[in-house]
Amino acid sequence: MASIVVVGGGLAGLVCGQRLVRAGHDVEVFEAADKVGGRLRPIETEHGMLEPAVGEIGWGDANCRALVAGLGLEPAGDAFLKRKHALVLGGRLHRPPPLRRSEFLFPRSAPRMDRPIDAVFRKPPRWRDRKPLVRAVWDSFGSPRLDAPDSVRALDDTQWQRASVRAFGTRWVTTRLAPALLARTGVDLSAESASVVVPMLARLLAGRGCSVPLQGGIVALVEALADPLRLRLGTRVETLEPTAEGVRIKYRSGGRTGGALADAAVIALPPSEILQICPKLTPAERGHFESIEPRRSIVIHRRVTDSAWLLRGLAGVTFVPGELPEMRDLRILGPPAEPYSSDPFWIRISLEVGAVDDYWNRSDAEIVRQVDASFRGSSLGALPEGPSRVERLPEIISVQGRGALARRDRFVARTERSPRLVFATSALTTPDLEGRVTIGMRAAAEAISSLDAPLVEGGDSADTPGDAASLAS
Repeated sequence: MASIVVVGGGLAGLVCGQRLVRAGHDVEVFEAADKVGGRLRPIETEHGMLEPAVGEIGWGDANCRALVAGLGLEPAGDAFLKRKHALVLGGRLHRPPPLRRSEFLFPRSAPRMDRPIDAVFRKPPRWRDRKPLVRAVWDSFGSPRLDAPDSVRALDDTQWQRASVRAFGTRWVTTRLAPALLARTGVDLSAESASVVVPMLARLLAGRGCSVPLQGGIVALVEALADPLRLRLGTRVETLEPTAEGVRIKYRSGGRTGGALADAAVIALPPSEILQICPKLTPAERGHFESIEPRRSIVIHRRVTDSAWLLRGLAGVTFVPGELPEMRDLRILGPPAEPYSSDPFWIRISLEVGAVDDYWNRSDAEIVRQVDASFRGSSLGALPEGPSRVERLPEIISVQGRGALARRDRFVARTERSPRLVFATSALTTPDLEGRVTIGMRAAAEAISSLDAPLVEGGDSADTPGDAASLAS
């Protein structure tokens, strides 16, 4: 039995830790926050529990569904949710049907939603650009692959926004494709490589836009994953260094500095944090993580207690660019609110990427006032009143950009590796729940295989005297 430390208690870290425990290893999770779960963890407020979950588990997400079923959280039978996502276009609230596969071949068969201004700026679809994208989506169907098909790799150097607009036209991308992906992932994918987005799109279509209901919700998933693990909460790792004895960890907890020694370590953190705590990465590893662009975000949570008939029964509302200045989308959190009930629920409003920098240093009260003013001045009318909570996310997504698959391949095939260090970061997968679960599973397998690799001599670092904790078995 080997001792393994998992740095980061998000979804990928918990999945990795659970699989390592099942393999018979001694695992401890170091988490800087006071609770595990990352962006999925519930937040206790004076107005009740807030579940700021990002993304959904789709019917076509094979690894997520296998995980949920293994934990006993998936309902028996073929129960699924058809979440209704609305769209604000031309000052009206539209409720389009889920995305259909036939629309990829015939975008004009989609429900017609247009504004007069779109006739001026609209770019028509072109079949010669659509054919390689449709082929890539088709090849991505079926069981998950470790290696991307050649048709997907051919799109690696093309930005998703450019590839999708040229293939399907501005109208269909704006009113159908982009809102569907945003509803599933919760992040803006326009700057990503087309090769990163295509597998997510294939899973969305394979599941026919349906979501998997969880018994107990996301909170139950996080609790079930964390249950068999030893957790060290409120512990911020400062450095990780492979040495001849093992992986040496220096951390800070409760204002005190401590140290630990483990046979291996899995780092389930964003790339920017990996660069901070790992001073002795190999050139290939450092170069890969430095190529990733961190993107921050601001979200506003509000508790709705009045009728709000317009929002009840919906899973979210996407604002087409130009409809509400600086606003991107609105999501209804937690289980779907019944259309005619009076139970309170939470909503989450996300700002456009271009507006985040302008709002970042403003006070919470000023941000809330500006958001309320934007809605009051729109055709939708004022937002429902209620207590609000502003959350600033330093890195909501790690944008891999063009050439993502090529850089991943070079990273995986690197000859120089930091021994006994394994990475379960979002920079090596797709930016959705399925991607985080998948990278956690792969990291667990890689950590087990890394235990057979020899350690190299590290620096002359040592544990802090009097406060060191050895995890070696």
